[in-house]
Amino acid sequence: MLARLSLLAAFVACAAPSEDGSEGRGAGGKTDDTTRFVEVDASHTNPTFRAYIGKALDLLDAHDSELAQLTLRSIEAGHVKLDELADLTCEDFIRVGNDLPDLEIIASDYESLTPRSELLAEITNQLDGYMWSNRIYVSRGQDSKRLAATLIHEVNHVLNRSEVGYYDDLPTSAFLHEYRSFYAESLFDPEEYEGIDLVDYVITNYELDRSKISAAILADPLSPQLLPTNAAWRARRVEADVEVPADCSP
Repeated sequence: MLARLSLLAAFVACAAPSEDGSEGRGAGGKTDDTTRFVEVDASHTNPTFRAYIGKALDLLDAHDSELAQLTLRSIEAGHVKLDELADLTCEDFIRVGNDLPDLEIIASDYESLTPRSELLAEITNQLDGYMWSNRIYVSRGQDSKRLAATLIHEVNHVLNRSEVGYYDDLPTSAFLHEYRSFYAESLFDPEEYEGIDLVDYVITNYELDRSKISAAILADPLSPQLLPTNAAWRARRVEADVEVPADCSP
């Protein structure tokens, strides 16, 4: 099974963090004046990461689809915040651990989450991205087109509050949330999904029980909201999301 819940993007191995010029947690990093996106942890950034995201945003900008343009506008308007997996908040780190039980992550491991750490390598070997509320985290090392597709996928999850709706009526709810995000990806990068039946793809990779999903849904699985329009963001009301503080003290 691919390590992809409603909150996760496609599996891919990440390039070695030591090659990207990133800084350790709390070191501050090197800042620049780029304002194309809002980081989850604005106090810790560096120009290499911002350029990495910038190249993916350039591809969205160059794409003539409404989906790509609205995704770009959503990011530039700050409807979502972007960061790298090394900058997970404590609360989101614990959630990642819950979604990747094989890693046996505990809260106190958080202090070990640095760009050059073995812990980050283990996480990025399973995740391309993760979302919670309006926060999106991505791995380093994706090519620009796949990173752009990951952003489309994750923005769609944020728009639809997948961290909540995914679990409403399993396995149907999980299927619908994942199908919609993969469908959005396929509109941006059809070659990646050429010849792939997305229904079978989602069911197989998430090990969902097809027999528990109605035939009507399998025949017509696309559900709102696909496009991140201004009206859709107004309805989303991110400010109403409930945040539960966590303790990652050693």
